[in-house]
Amino acid sequence: MFRCGKPFYIDVGNIKLNVYDSAEKCSYREKLALIFLHGLPGQISNWKHQVEYFERKYRIIVYDQRGFGISDKPKKVSLNDYLQDLDKIIESRKLNTEDTILIGHSFGGMVAQAYARTHKVKGLVLIGSLTKIKPDIFDKIIWYLPPIFWRKILYKETPLTRRLYRRIFFSPSTPKEVFEEFIKDNKEYLERLPAYVFRYTRFFIDYDATKWLHEIKVPTLIIVGRDDKVTPVSESKLLNKLIPNSRLIIIEDAGHLVLYEKPSELNGIIEEFIRELKYSM
Repeated sequence: MFRCGKPFYIDVGNIKLNVYDSAEKCSYREKLALIFLHGLPGQISNWKHQVEYFERKYRIIVYDQRGFGISDKPKKVSLNDYLQDLDKIIESRKLNTEDTILIGHSFGGMVAQAYARTHKVKGLVLIGSLTKIKPDIFDKIIWYLPPIFWRKILYKETPLTRRLYRRIFFSPSTPKEVFEEFIKDNKEYLERLPAYVFRYTRFFIDYDATKWLHEIKVPTLIIVGRDDKVTPVSESKLLNKLIPNSRLIIIEDAGHLVLYEKPSELNGIIEEFIRELKYSM
């Protein structure tokens, strides 16, 4: 997955974050850096198709956000924690925010848009992002019942979870081999992840970006799969309406995991956006 070195740890207070920076071994002519923020409960490997594509042309930074991947996993988190983590990574890698493009998927989009509200980044890409957490029946089961009641049903590979993941996270048009690739990449990770991490969403129940999205002034690209059931097209349309300098692209035959389902199309759309930003300098 990585051609320009290996991930390493950065200390943020008493938390260690697993980070990959392609500039560790590869050199680039320009200062521009792409920073990728995964969803919940995601990890670095969710971006593997983007890492492989973009690190040949641009400096890229991708990391396991606190609580995920092989980064440290505190019992409690807050939005401010994630914003400070991003600040620390940008500072430690000696970047200027104005030279960065934030690319966030799902929960990572929430973090990216909140950061862009108060920092002048070069650009913002929101993939399957959302304006607020809307708990469903599964969230409430996880929040309020002991793991013995839901761990095996929701996060162990069984015929039931396979059907559930296929229906919720993917488009009906997604080929079987793409779904199998996702399962292979994430099966052991999801089965090992501490139960309390799946409850992190309850710390964001008061998150409501509709009140401040109009404050984001940077060029923003909003992308969503037509068949996304987790963060439906209506959410991205609302983001598009509320963020002044934004545009929306809907990818056909893709669901919430468009990173896996349509990587070539997604990468091409993001690259075109990057070109436009560079020409507008």
